[in-house]
Amino acid sequence: MILFLTMALQAAAPAAATPPAPPPPPWTPRMRMDPVTNRPSGSVSATSQDGNARLVVRCDRRVDNVVSMQFIPTVPFAAATPRPVSITVDGGATLGTNWDFPGRGAVISDPAVVTTLTVAIARGKTIKVHVIDPSEKALDATFTGPPSEAPIKQVVESCGYTFGVAPAPEPAPPEAPAP
Repeated sequence: MILFLTMALQAAAPAAATPPAPPPPPWTPRMRMDPVTNRPSGSVSATSQDGNARLVVRCDRRVDNVVSMQFIPTVPFAAATPRPVSITVDGGATLGTNWDFPGRGAVISDPAVVTTLTVAIARGKTIKVHVIDPSEKALDATFTGPPSEAPIKQVVESCGYTFGVAPAPEPAPPEAPAP
């Protein structure tokens, strides 16, 4: 009887759930084909040492090729006008400019700024980000740099950029002839 009861309990017990796959190591490129344009795009990211933010280098290839850097805190930012963000790599000079705050995080896509930042981060061992969020609170995060420049270079080049070279600005449209 005990054997029957034990077998019945085992059969009724739910099967052990398969644990989710662990996240990839930091700075592992995640590449994909855009289903609309059939062109490659992707991203690479790392989580801060305290686990409270992610630093992302992303290539989007819809209408234009756009490489952006994103700072995404675990507690989302409110949308706001552009605000200062500064990055220090390996204790060097502070690289700072205004980033956009579209909601959730901060993003910069200016090609010259992104080129400077991606090269610095790709070669850095310790990356410190300082943000004044839309509620005027300072947020600091420290990231371990990538093992080499290869992961960031792969994402940047998937967007048609040359790593370390800011793309030339688009030429201005021709002026309409005067009547």
